[in-house]
Amino acid sequence: MDICQLTPEQLYQRLCESEFNTWPYEKRNLGEEMTLVKISSCGYWRSMFFMDHRVQRAFIFIDPHFRLLTVNQEDINWESLEKLPQKAKETATELYFGYPSFIYSFNQGVALVCWQLVPDGRYYMDEDGYGMEDDDEVNIYGVIDRTGKVIVPFRLTNDSSEHQLMLQEAIQILQARDR
Repeated sequence: MDICQLTPEQLYQRLCESEFNTWPYEKRNLGEEMTLVKISSCGYWRSMFFMDHRVQRAFIFIDPHFRLLTVNQEDINWESLEKLPQKAKETATELYFGYPSFIYSFNQGVALVCWQLVPDGRYYMDEDGYGMEDDDEVNIYGVIDRTGKVIVPFRLTNDSSEHQLMLQEAIQILQARDR
């Protein structure tokens, strides 16, 4: 059966199998009994699945073409992206998560995500330095829950104090939901 057609419970059981403990997969503890399963592709680790050990469920974060599955257009603060290069806006529109991006540790049920829309121009160069472009790296940040769903929309910011505010906002939203 195609892994994309499994229920969250079936996917969790599948990801517990030994083949997901060796290359090209890597498991990373994100805290709070959450595990990120990454796959090696094109020399980079891609965040593919979340495993929630508390409820024994797993969720697919990106498809095999590195398109986000738990994020949609409404999960992006487009106003903050207005002045970005067209290339960055296209990456966001396509929900492409294939450039080096990061999911940070969970705290109180939420995690900050750094989504790279445009990599630094060195990303494209080969071992001899050919192919380098003059692109500046562009990252946007959002906050997700334990299923990978966006709680605080992705937006352009490089301010770590704003990241903390985003996390606090997400925690308050979750707490209000649970009441």
